[in-house]
Amino acid sequence: MPSRRRYLATLGAGAVAGFAGCSDVVGRPAASDPPAPETPPLDAERQIYGSDGRWSSFGCNASNTRSVHGIHAGEAPVDGVSEDWRVSVPGLQRRAPVVADGTVYLPGRDAVRAYDAADGSELWRAEGVRDHPVVRGDTAFVADSLDRAVRALDADTGEERWSVSVDAPPVGPTQYPGQPLVVGAGETVHALDPASGDEVWSRQVFGSVLASPPVWRGHTVAVATEAGEVSLLRLSDGQGVWRYRLPARPTCPPSADSDSVYVTCLDGATYALGDDGNPASDPYWSVDTGWTRLGLGVDSGLVFAGSTQGLHALDAESGDKRWTHDIGDWEVTAPAIGRDTLFVGGDRLWALDPTEGGGDAGPPVRFERSFDGRVGPGPVLDDGTLYVVAETGAESTHLVALS
Repeated sequence: MPSRRRYLATLGAGAVAGFAGCSDVVGRPAASDPPAPETPPLDAERQIYGSDGRWSSFGCNASNTRSVHGIHAGEAPVDGVSEDWRVSVPGLQRRAPVVADGTVYLPGRDAVRAYDAADGSELWRAEGVRDHPVVRGDTAFVADSLDRAVRALDADTGEERWSVSVDAPPVGPTQYPGQPLVVGAGETVHALDPASGDEVWSRQVFGSVLASPPVWRGHTVAVATEAGEVSLLRLSDGQGVWRYRLPARPTCPPSADSDSVYVTCLDGATYALGDDGNPASDPYWSVDTGWTRLGLGVDSGLVFAGSTQGLHALDAESGDKRWTHDIGDWEVTAPAIGRDTLFVGGDRLWALDPTEGGGDAGPPVRFERSFDGRVGPGPVLDDGTLYVVAETGAESTHLVALS
């Protein structure tokens, strides 16, 4: 018997037309009042997405949901922002920062740089690190593509604690608290003991591994490759659980919620993959969203995919489009979610009410903030502050802190 999600996905667009119920609304609806800022205590090792309350990895948490401990929780500037500081960065900056415990880590073309979150002063840098680090406690785990090594660095000083050589340039790692550090190098997935760097297991896959694979349900990791495959591997021993062959190469690391793994490909579609995966299986659904370059947001039963076609809110169960919001001709951005607010870049910094509105009206706008040019990579959200790369002049680009 097909699953409820599979059944809904096969009903077709006609059966779910009018889901949002707002296609004939004239004008944009008003934003709802956000909840009071609140971040309840959590046990990171038992939290399904591996959240630690910080934006401590590529997609905020181990599942790449880009949501700070749930859409209803956390500090967030929901009424507008003022600038705290800015730091000049190269105009070709294509990585968003990672933020944890008072330090902002910005990976670039030649190194990752660590800045003081209070004033933007540079603390240290690690050469050869081009992908996002994973920060756990007082350790930053990085992939050194120049020296073909995975390194554990002191988060405060950048001093090396251990280093492990691999046979190909490694890409950005993933780690669910209490589980091995997972990092791809060429067509090999390595699982390392985060305390020592000792190898726990390794496994070959088809195609070069993409950076920052998401952890699904706390005990498996969804590894995407440039050959257009997604393999679900057990964190404990690397055993394969399922494998999908996609019609095109993924454009960014996948994201996951408790039901599915979501991935966008070069064919311009976003796919939902699930439990019954085998190389010939069909996805639960696929939706034309355009190329999403920097990641998908997932929360409150919605998947958020941003591209030059706009920011799309998709129903996570059926794939139905709830709403689309124009963010301009810029795809180097991805959503950050917290306190009932979705922040995204593009032609400006947008703050949206993501669970309201729909159809032609789109989502309600809480506020917007313009710069001299395009906004992104980022934003990311940590401890009530937004961090985003923005074009601030004709020939200037800055990492900006806003609260």
